Amino acid sequence: MRTSKRRWLQAAVIAVIAAAVSAAWFFNSGKAAAALESPPVPVRVEEPVIRNLEEVFTAYGNLESANQVTVLPKVAGGVTAMYADVGDAVTRESLLAEIDREAYQLDLDRAQAAYDSASSTWERINRLYQSGSATRQDWEDARAANTAAEARAAGARLRFSWTLVHSPVEGVVLVKHVNTGSLVAPEAATPLYTLGSLENLNVEVQIPETYLPYFSNSGDGLIPEIRAYSESFPGVPLAAQILSVAPWINPQTRSFTVTCSIQPDNQSRSFLRPGMLLSLVFILDVHQEVLTLPESVLTAGMWVWKVESSQIKETARRLELKNPLSSAGFIVVPRDWAGGRYIVEGQHFLKNGTAVRVLESDNPE
Repeated sequence: MRTSKRRWLQAAVIAVIAAAVSAAWFFNSGKAAAALESPPVPVRVEEPVIRNLEEVFTAYGNLESANQVTVLPKVAGGVTAMYADVGDAVTRESLLAEIDREAYQLDLDRAQAAYDSASSTWERINRLYQSGSATRQDWEDARAANTAAEARAAGARLRFSWTLVHSPVEGVVLVKHVNTGSLVAPEAATPLYTLGSLENLNVEVQIPETYLPYFSNSGDGLIPEIRAYSESFPGVPLAAQILSVAPWINPQTRSFTVTCSIQPDNQSRSFLRPGMLLSLVFILDVHQEVLTLPESVLTAGMWVWKVESSQIKETARRLELKNPLSSAGFIVVPRDWAGGRYIVEGQHFLKNGTAVRVLESDNPE
């Protein structure tokens, strides 16, 4: 009885082991079959191309008039006339505005009358003093009164002249800040106009501190070229050159200021306006005849997938490329990569050895 039971247990154990082995074989063979049946991943590839690659840095800034000025009143009062509108060209000493003159005219009349009286008294006392009929004290008092009256008259005359506001520079009216009837005063710093030139235009841009070596000797032509573009008219290149490089680094932004002049030509003169946003492309270096691939070839910023062919299939192999030089949508790759095919689309979920199917390029060269 015991022998029969032992044989039964042995048979059961053998059956369980056999079932486990069969299941493992079936599972593994199923995975292998599934792997064999997985279709190749479709990818697009490109071969490296030799080209000249520019190393650039792009900065943005607002266009400003080089001699932009704000015209402020020198006397208080109501504005009785505005003689220039936005866009008007003005010359130096052009009449721009008039401030109520009546009160200043009265002040001038009173000061002039006082001066005339003091001058007459001074002349009379001076004659008497010369003849010995007036004392030295009378002569000095009359002379001082005459001088003070003359100064008050000159001040009243100057304030009266300030009621007519003239342009301090030649340029164009950029902003008209007030209208006829507005009250203005020097203490309030209320501007009347903003004037500027449309010929002499500058733009200031902030450059990161790491680029300082490229600008430290810009006067000797270290920066070979600057290309400027308006965001409103991006297809029209603008001539630009460096005017100055700030001699200090802003500790808050870790950047320095570069001021560039913009020279408008006949085409750009028609649309360039102060306040426009410009992009300045600084050509830091030009790498001649380097081997390049599109930036889209990179995954995770440092991996490139190459297609390798065998008699049976094509597979993907991962290559490492740390910190490649990149510009204008391309990266520089090693010379020994020439002739290879590198995946630019479809590489983000590949593994080493994954079968791939190369699609035809939409833009064959």
